Amino acid sequence: MDIGNTIRELRRKKGLKQGELANKSDISQAYLSKIENNSKEPTITSLKAIALSLDVPLPILFFHSLTPEDIDPDKREAFKILLPSIKGMVESFVL
Repeated sequence: MDIGNTIRELRRKKGLKQGELANKSDISQAYLSKIENNSKEPTITSLKAIALSLDVPLPILFFHSLTPEDIDPDKREAFKILLPSIKGMVESFVL
């Protein structure tokens, strides 16, 4: 799961600077930076605040964070085929 990169991508697509998202999420910019660089695992409370600030449902944030390694090996091929379409559909809905 690559939650940090997902948060960074969504933040940038929303046109927010790191400090802006941190303030909206009531967390420090340093903490958000560590989350985005995957050097700090966020709490569920922080994730909820970030998702709310990005106006993205928390399950969508998790879905966008999935990597092939998170998927059962027997289902990875289907995941790789479906992922781009599903992500595109979800992004058009939330962005």
